[in-house]
This record gives sequence, structure tokens and C-alpha cells, in this order.
Amino acid sequence: MPELPEVETIKRELRPHILGKTVSAIEILSPKNFVGKKKEAYGQKIVDVERYGKVLVIALEKGKYLNAHFKLSGQMLYSKNAKRAIFKNKIPFTKGNVMPANTTRIIIKFKEGGALFFNDLRKFGWVKLTDKPESPKGVDVLSSKFTVNYLFSVLRITRKPIKVALMDQDKITGIGNIYANDSLYLSKIHPQRLSNSLIIDEIEKLHKAILAEIKKGIKDKGSSGADEAFILPDGSKGNHQRRFLVYQREKQLCLRCQSAIKRIKHNGRSSFFCPKCQK
Repeated sequence: MPELPEVETIKRELRPHILGKTVSAIEILSPKNFVGKKKEAYGQKIVDVERYGKVLVIALEKGKYLNAHFKLSGQMLYSKNAKRAIFKNKIPFTKGNVMPANTTRIIIKFKEGGALFFNDLRKFGWVKLTDKPESPKGVDVLSSKFTVNYLFSVLRITRKPIKVALMDQDKITGIGNIYANDSLYLSKIHPQRLSNSLIIDEIEKLHKAILAEIKKGIKDKGSSGADEAFILPDGSKGNHQRRFLVYQREKQLCLRCQSAIKRIKHNGRSSFFCPKCQK
């Protein structure tokens, strides 16, 4: 579930806690969730914490990178206590507020004390130790390359439904179900419109809406939606779910015209939209 604003929030919250710390050990509780030779990270200092699309990237001093992708239910928690971390809030999908928990897959420990706990209920997420950052193919929506012209060039050559096209990480990186739904609502475009049917005026409005929604999500420290899968590294929730426009608002009233928000499923995902405002 974590999309660009959620991963960006994790990055910003983690950086002051782990920058400069030295990796002393990596405990792998679920081999499926870790790729690489863990001992290559031992004794290496963290020199940067970055984000590439939906991937959190922890740069180590000797040219190694710890990359984390959260997929649907991944979480990254930080505690000063590596053995038994107690958080103020109950951690979603676990039976309490103590780490490691039943969903903890990887623990990254530091020489100076403290640890990162990578949790993942469904085990789809991963941590990879690599020689270069795990950088997605698509253009990050917060990069200077994500222009109106770029968005137009991507959409004009495909007949995919616009919502599906926006979530194609090989073309546009960072947008998931939450921000695709609300960006389309803001720009008054139906999620099932064929991408190549959009005219330039609509694409300009969509581009503006995407940036607005992504930036709002970051300002709100991410979205802890109905499943509450996303949490900050201290175990607290994000706030953007309080400002959803249509996402997870089925049967509630449209904020513009008071029509009932509808939900449909296509490509295995739920789409929320106003049947009157979005054409």
C-alpha cells in the first residue's frame, strides 16, 4: 500500500535517527523477504537515506545499498531498543505494541544501539542489499522530468484506462490506488476513460491534480486508510485519510455535487469516483 507520500514520510522520519549509524547485524526471520549477502553490510555506516519511487534506499559508506519495498503491507519501525522495542501505539497486524512481533521479517541492528524492524503481514515486500540503488524504470512524479509533456507522451500511445496507466510504475513512479483515485476526481476524469482519449487541457489539469494530491499526502505524513497498514517508524498513523476526496468513500456524498460516490473494480483494484462529476 505505501505510495510515494508514505515512503517519502518514512524516509524523512527515519533519516535523523539512523544517519551516521553503523550496521552491526541483520537478523533474517523470513528468508523470502531478504535478498543479498547480509554480512557485506556489517560495519558499514549509513551515509544517506533516500527514496526512489516507492522504494526506500539506505546508502552505506562502501557503495552498498539496503533497499526496501513495502508492497501491500510492509512497515519499517525504528526503536532505540533492539531486543525488545515497545511502542506507544498498537502495531497493525500484530497482537500488540512490542517488536519483534509475529509479522517481523527482518531486523537491522546498529553498533550504536537501536534497530529497524521490517514487518510484512503478506510477505510480498522485501529488503535487498545491492551494489546500486533499486531505481524503478518510470519517471518519479516529484522529479523535474514529470512534466505535462511527459504525461501527454505516455498517455497518447495507450488505450489503457487512465487509472491503470497512472499506476504503471514502468512509466510513472509513485502513484498508487489512493492518489490515482483522488487525482482523477480532482481533475474530473472518469477512471475508466481511455488514456489516449484525453485532450491536452485535461492532461494539464490531471498533471496539476497529481502534484497537488501527492504534496498534500506528504504534508499529512501519509495515509493510514481503512486497513491501517501504513504507519510511521514510531508506530503512529498518517493523517491524509482524513482528506480523501473519493478513495474509500463509497456511498458517501461527493464534495462538489452531493451525488453518491461509487466503487467499481477493474484490473483487480477498486476505483472510487463521482458518476456525475467525472466524465
